[in-house]
Amino acid sequence: MMCKRILVVDDERAMVRTLCDLLRLKGWECVGAHTGEEAVAAVREEAFALVLMDIKMPGLSGVDALMQIRKLRPNQRVVLMTAYTAGELITQALENGALRVLSKPVLVPELLRYIEEVTAQSCPVLLVDDDPMFLRTIADVLRMSGHSVIEADSLDRALGEMSDKRPCVVALDLHLGDEQPMESIFAIRELDPTATLILFSGYPKLLDQTVDRLPSDWIFARIEKPFPPDVMLNLLEDIG
Repeated sequence: MMCKRILVVDDERAMVRTLCDLLRLKGWECVGAHTGEEAVAAVREEAFALVLMDIKMPGLSGVDALMQIRKLRPNQRVVLMTAYTAGELITQALENGALRVLSKPVLVPELLRYIEEVTAQSCPVLLVDDDPMFLRTIADVLRMSGHSVIEADSLDRALGEMSDKRPCVVALDLHLGDEQPMESIFAIRELDPTATLILFSGYPKLLDQTVDRLPSDWIFARIEKPFPPDVMLNLLEDIG
């Protein structure tokens, strides 16, 4: 069942009250926060259907809060708002995974339509493995649990699916035909550095060596094969 809670963050308390009142009239549960620090603390406790947050706030800015939120819950949807022409900040926000940056004052009918559209979208999980039986088993279990799943049995197919469908999570088998693990990871990161990456392999030494050579914030989790589907389900729940 889809989460119906939205976090609204703005140092202008009247703005938070107004937006929350409007959202509640449309059937949403709404939580208000007035600083970037409060927003990060709220997301640490639970995932929201959407975080709607101002960019310019005292203390932790909306962009800095976004970056911390993405570390806590890489798939948390975040939309930022600004009353300023801050091109560099807007670019930084979009590069770090903000869905959109809205201009203030926000046009309420447009905002409500956008919220309905973006929260109705299911962000897919891309599974990449050249073992067809294992791939299908994990994919079927994820689908039965309500996840949208894309299957790819090669790196080329995975990159094509990423370009077309923009998955939030990529779960990659490191032992993929003749592909070199590091080259596969770099190709995926180059195409979409915001996608959450889960690595798995039936070769523990290869898994260890690969993870040790990568920046710690590139990889959300690593799994040794074979593993039960519940392991992947639990990871996806943690991602949020």
